[in-house]
Amino acid sequence: MKRRVSTILIILTTFALILFPANDIKAAERVFPAKDDLVIVIDPGHGGNDTGTQGGRIQERFMNLLTAGALSSRLLMYDNVTVYMTRYDNDTSMSLTDRAKFAESVNADFVISVHYNACESHDRFGIETYTSRIPPYNAYGYQLGNLLNKKYEEKYGIFPRGVKTRKGLKTDGDYYTIISANIYREIPAIIIEHCYADGNIDKIHTENDDLFTSYGITDADAIAEFFGLSSAKLGIDNSGFNENLVSADVTSFNMQTYEDRTAPDSVKLTLSSADYTNNSIEVTVDAFENDGMMMYYEYSLDGGWTWSDPIVWPGADTFKNSYDSSFTMKFKFDEGDRPSIVFKGFNRYDGFTRSNTITFMEKFDSSKMPLYRDVLSYTYPEI
Repeated sequence: MKRRVSTILIILTTFALILFPANDIKAAERVFPAKDDLVIVIDPGHGGNDTGTQGGRIQERFMNLLTAGALSSRLLMYDNVTVYMTRYDNDTSMSLTDRAKFAESVNADFVISVHYNACESHDRFGIETYTSRIPPYNAYGYQLGNLLNKKYEEKYGIFPRGVKTRKGLKTDGDYYTIISANIYREIPAIIIEHCYADGNIDKIHTENDDLFTSYGITDADAIAEFFGLSSAKLGIDNSGFNENLVSADVTSFNMQTYEDRTAPDSVKLTLSSADYTNNSIEVTVDAFENDGMMMYYEYSLDGGWTWSDPIVWPGADTFKNSYDSSFTMKFKFDEGDRPSIVFKGFNRYDGFTRSNTITFMEKFDSSKMPLYRDVLSYTYPEI
């Protein structure tokens, strides 16, 4: 029996948050210890009465199994690896703790939990992976998750939302049981949320079953790169240095995985130019996020009654934790329009800050300049 892992208290001080690094990602050595014979457990999330999200084309339990089955079959083509799955059909119900117990019973070296995402607003997008908060498992998941996210961005154009952690509700350990129950047994585990199955933006990435199978193959090849697995059958040799692997610290918490549950510090909107003969304007958006990065934004032209679909924040790079602090955007209106423009800026954990509102007091008329005001300051700027 493996010894019990004590919960490690991770202290994220205010000073550390202020210095939260915009990491310049560089290739690095593999952080997971080399093994001659590797045992991987693939966990298709949900199953049985637990359907997972039902917001997509098909229930999540079906999506997960399609991807996990392809992942398992592909990974078995690599040398010196044994692969198990926690379920092989869609009617099997299994608790999260029992999945970890199964992984322990087969002496698993790593657990990969396969999922698809959803949200209440049905307007999110992108792939994200979750890793443990506990070193060295945090580093294992951080390095593998970044590799997976990079593959999906390059191959499918799916936006990489980053490698994340989530703190337990009552402890400083992990929130997700499939991670915490395995870490308790000293088994590294990650969750792959491949994309959002319930929204319009990622809809093209879940429109047929062949895509789910393709994702499983991509997962397997990325996992093989992470572990340095080679395949005589496939003619693939991953034994050497891999330039796609990012640097990760096995001795401490990797701040790139920090759970930022606060909203961005500021989002400010300025009317920077206007051409009233053509009823067009240009606004400048300035933002600051001390704890991390801006990831996407939405805008409204009617004061916040309706909003655009989310748009990737200019310069947003979850691998480097960087973003453009300022960008401009042009709008053109019809005669008679009286817009009220406001933005919402979101960070990696979907926390958002709403900007000031630029409200035009008169309808657009190409013969004259309409008055407008900044709703926060109640002044009437001039352009």
